[in-house]
Amino acid sequence: MARSTWLTGTLGLAALAGPVLRGQGLDPATFFQLAEQAQTAFSIQGDGARAMGTGGAFIAIADDATAVSYNPAGLAQLLRPEASFGLQALSRDQSFTGATGNVSGNPTTFEDTTSRDRHVRPSFASFTLPWKQGGLNRAVLFSYQRIFDFTYGSSVDYLAKAAGGSTTQAIAQAIRQDGGIDLYSLAFAAELSPRLLLGASLNAWQGRWQFTSTSRLATSGISTVFDSTLGQSSAFRGVNGNLGLIWRSEYLNLGLVYRTPFTATYTFSNQYDHVDGTTGMPVQQGTPSTPASVQWPGTLGWGLGLHLGPRVQVTADWVETPWSRARYAGNGASLDGRNWFDDRVASAIPDVLDERAGVEWVALANGRLVLPLRAGVFREPQPIVDDRTGQQRVLEGWTAGFGVKRGTVTLDVAYREARSRREASRLNTDAPIGGVASVAYGFEQEDERKLYLSVIYQFKGAALRRALSWLLVGG
Repeated sequence: MARSTWLTGTLGLAALAGPVLRGQGLDPATFFQLAEQAQTAFSIQGDGARAMGTGGAFIAIADDATAVSYNPAGLAQLLRPEASFGLQALSRDQSFTGATGNVSGNPTTFEDTTSRDRHVRPSFASFTLPWKQGGLNRAVLFSYQRIFDFTYGSSVDYLAKAAGGSTTQAIAQAIRQDGGIDLYSLAFAAELSPRLLLGASLNAWQGRWQFTSTSRLATSGISTVFDSTLGQSSAFRGVNGNLGLIWRSEYLNLGLVYRTPFTATYTFSNQYDHVDGTTGMPVQQGTPSTPASVQWPGTLGWGLGLHLGPRVQVTADWVETPWSRARYAGNGASLDGRNWFDDRVASAIPDVLDERAGVEWVALANGRLVLPLRAGVFREPQPIVDDRTGQQRVLEGWTAGFGVKRGTVTLDVAYREARSRREASRLNTDAPIGGVASVAYGFEQEDERKLYLSVIYQFKGAALRRALSWLLVGG
């Protein structure tokens, strides 16, 4: 649940705001078309450099605090109180090449475009308190996770040329989005037997993000320059649970996790500012804050871990997400049954199966220092299908990482590289809001690089008991 960074807020807007915007002269499809230009990764997945180093395959192993985001049953493997913190750095490039289309009846080619996005942010934090009961492990955890990071920025210039070589249109567009969806979790795990672990978490989904698209358009033979800004503020909230199970042995681990479906409340308000091309006067349009209910689908994940020796383990995960079921419900006839991603009843949004695999080799292990090395591969189909070419975005890539454990401190680092390429369409102007109506067809490529950093600190039992006694009792 990476990538994440998709302009989900614009999707509900067209149906909800349609009557208001049409009444003021703006086709609500505008928001869909602009949103298509900034769709990126959107995957439900866990966090942490340890897991990401092995391609994100961690459901059957789940032996650190990030287990809450993969399989809460794994928390029963923790033996000492610990606090953890995670950080993500993202570098993403999107390109659109070989584009052709039609402007005012003329065959037209479009300049290749590339947008770049860079940012760093905290992504995970937790505190875990394990204990023994009847000789078996128990653990409780409190955690924060940024499950979807919608931070996105791009600045792109479009240049359209007719068959004769003359420039017919020039557009400068800047898109900016900030925010995301966070999970706040309370989890409990228990060792039912030396081989069987059970865990559950209660998750509060809380999201806020803001989107703006500012465009400046100049058309050949017209002296006026058209400017427009579209903005939207969105909020998302809901509650669900995760249920996990791990069976383990000396040679094999099996893991199963189910993330329950829930009804989310999605709320948005929007603003559209532009200069009227005829009168030259500024115009403002917008909608009030509007709530809607969205049926968010559950996900089912399963994994295995093979212990090939005391220092080598191989992991593999499969996670199924039925995105076709992400639909509006209970919002009136205009919205009910529409998919949240493409706003259609007869939706083209498919169900997806994420596949991940990895290996971990402990290169060094002595009484004071442990040094594991990791590598992995993954395939993540996205709930993003081009409305005109019908092609789905699929991210594929590899990961590498390492860890250093010395005493009570563990540092894990992982690098992930992903790529997607497909035939896609693109809106080349702000056509519905003053430009020349045209759609170009070309090749879209997305290159995504992420760096993960995780730090875990294990508390000494006596020191923690004294601290909790002072905090809760005093003296």
